[in-house]
Amino acid sequence: MLQSAFDLGEHLKLREVTFKVSPLLWQKWDITELDLNFSNWNKIKFLNDTLDGFHPDIDSVPNDKGGLYLFYVSCQTISGITEIPFYIGRAQITEGQNLRKRVREYFNKFCRNNERPKITRMFNYWKQDLYLAYYELDDNLAIVDLEKKLINSLLLPMNDEIPDLETRQAVKAF
Repeated sequence: MLQSAFDLGEHLKLREVTFKVSPLLWQKWDITELDLNFSNWNKIKFLNDTLDGFHPDIDSVPNDKGGLYLFYVSCQTISGITEIPFYIGRAQITEGQNLRKRVREYFNKFCRNNERPKITRMFNYWKQDLYLAYYELDDNLAIVDLEKKLINSLLLPMNDEIPDLETRQAVKAF
């Protein structure tokens, strides 16, 4: 446990994240072509109990499909309502890429160095409560389009790049 109010304050400050909650963007990037209800996503714990490797459920992520993936933190204080989305990404299906390979890259590459500081931060501070949700898709063009729409509408805290120029400029302005 932390030793002082200062230690707790520092701990909390380092774990502070900002969300931009904008119904205007949700409407602008309305996604109606698919039922993206969270109950339709497959969900797994990302890391094992010792936090030094993948949870065994990683093998359930398909290696012959593409799709979207979402890293989220699950707080069990009020389970079912406290899944906090942090990062959305995509995996196209190609000869060298698939959903399982892509999500494994985050642990094997990004959490162990500072190549992507926000991803490193996500792993450093929330790895024990980090989960992965994925939504399988077969159409690479749809995968790219849907990822852009979701990033633009949700503006998740660990996504660095905002595809839409107007939204990107608005975020930088304030």
